[in-house]
Formats: sequence, C-alpha cells, structure tokens
Amino acid sequence: MTADKMDKRSPTRRSVVAAALLAIGATAVAPSARASDSYPTKMIRLLVPFPAGSATDVEARFLADKVGAVLGQKILVDNKPGANANIGAAEVARAPGDGYTLYLATNSTHSANVHLYNKMPFDPVADFTPIARLTRNPLVMVVAKDFPASDLKTFIAYAKANPGKLSYGSGNTGSMAAAQLVKSMAGIDAVRVSYPGTPQAITDLLGGRIEFVITDVAVTREFINQGSLRALGVTTLAKVASLPEVPPMAEVGLPGYDFAAWSGLFGPKNVPADVVEKLNKAFLQVMATDEAKKFFAGIGLEPDTSTPQGLADHVTKQTELWGRIIKESGLEKI
Repeated sequence: MTADKMDKRSPTRRSVVAAALLAIGATAVAPSARASDSYPTKMIRLLVPFPAGSATDVEARFLADKVGAVLGQKILVDNKPGANANIGAAEVARAPGDGYTLYLATNSTHSANVHLYNKMPFDPVADFTPIARLTRNPLVMVVAKDFPASDLKTFIAYAKANPGKLSYGSGNTGSMAAAQLVKSMAGIDAVRVSYPGTPQAITDLLGGRIEFVITDVAVTREFINQGSLRALGVTTLAKVASLPEVPPMAEVGLPGYDFAAWSGLFGPKNVPADVVEKLNKAFLQVMATDEAKKFFAGIGLEPDTSTPQGLADHVTKQTELWGRIIKESGLEKI
C-alpha cells in the first residue's frame, strides 16, 4: 500500500477507533439505570396475613387502591391467614425481592411471634426488607350486650367470682397478649380460644360461645354502635377518636394498662434500595392526605409513618417490648 493510499484511508480508520474509544468511555461513565425508573411495570401483590374483614385487611384495601393510583399499577390484596400470621409471612419471605410482592405486617410476625414459637418459618429481620411504618392500632375490650357486667370493674369482680368459667377469643398475637395482660394484672382466670382472625372471634362472641374479646376497633365499632357489643375500655392511655365515649382501661379498673398493636410495610429481602425509596414515598404520600387521616380515624387506627430505617429500628424496639409483655402475661412458647 502506498503512502498516498495510506493517508486517504487513515482518517477513516482513525475515526472508527476514536468512535469506539468514545463509546467505551461513555459506557464506563454513564450511570446505571435505576430499578425504580421503570418500576412498576406489572401488578403488585400485597399479602395480608389475616382474613378479609380484619383491621389489617381493611387498611390494606384502602392503601392498595390509593397507592396503586399513585404508582400507576394495580395492587392486589391477597389474604393468607393462619398461625398468628406466620403462614403469610413465610410465603413473602420465599418470594423474589423484586418489589412485586409486598407484605402488610403487624407486631404479630415482626415483634411477638419470636417469643411465642419455638420454631419460626422465617427470620423477621434477615428475610424481609423494611419499607415504611404505617399505623398504630389501639384495641378495645368488648363483651356481648347481655353479659352480666356493665363496666371493667364489675367484669373483673365477676371473673374472680367465676374462676375458669370465662373464655375469650384471639385472632392474632395482639388480641392474645392484650387479654393475657388483663388476666395477669387483674388476677383473673379465663380460657383462650384461638381463631384464624378477629372476625371469626367476634362472630362467636355475638353468638354467646365466648365471653370477651380484646381486638381492633375497626372490627368492633359497628357492633358497639349498634348495641350488640358493649365496650369496657380501650387499651391505650388516651381515648380513641372513633370511640369517644369509651374510657381507657387504665382509668376504669386496671391502672397502668397500656397496649397497642402496629402495622408496617415490608418486602422480601434484597428489594433494590431505589424501589424501596419509591414505595416509601408513595405510601407516605397517601398516608399524609386528609382522606387517609379521616379514613384511619374512622376505623380506630392512628397514622404513624416512618422511613425504611425508622421501621427497622421500630421492629428492634418492639421485639424487646413484646418480649417483656409476653413474659409478664405468662404466655409460653409453643
């Protein structure tokens, strides 16, 4: 090849080499695409570990509708009740961490059950990605309208006069521990009857098959307002906005009694950080609306939101607290 021909072809060759080097350089310095840039591209499943009609289910269905609109994708609520929520939690723990399986968890799976079960089908910390704390859930103690006690003091007196003759229903860890605390603080004896969820316990309470239940306001408020159930007190030190006439149990028979459940949003482990950030932002955006505040006040829940790290810290503190509660209540591992 002559020098003349070499000169004519060299610019082309140099251009190709330069372009290739430029492309390589651009690839090296270009930021990688964020997983959240396209997320979500399909339907999201929000698993609830309690049956339809439970307070957690009611909360999930409201949030699924509103957050789905924010994200631009349908969120399907999927109920998987059983074993104090362990069945649903275990299913989420096995799911891929891609952001398309979410879990509306409570203190049952992420604070209490480690103190109640000798063998857990999941690790509540290692197997989940915390996304956002959502609500604080005061409970209410209810009896049937014809129960021979009109208030908490007379209930305690009646229970002491009839040791072992009363039974109570529990559909989750919160209702179980709350009732056990009443038993230990009041010095009464009663038999626990377990249910897949609180709606089933309320059905048996209305039917006269058990004597009392301590559970979510959302499940009981309608029956209290109708007069078919009588509320003896709420479990928190302050009154609950949706039951303004019902006093705190600490004021009417059990000084120092203070108890509340909680809910939070989790995913399986390894959900990308930017997807977690996007989900946290969407859920907290909905929780901050006037519509959400009104909705939650109406069903007796209190918005109590946080960052993902805030939820992780909350789980740590609540696990320690529930350990003390369960020890004081006398519950043993099964």
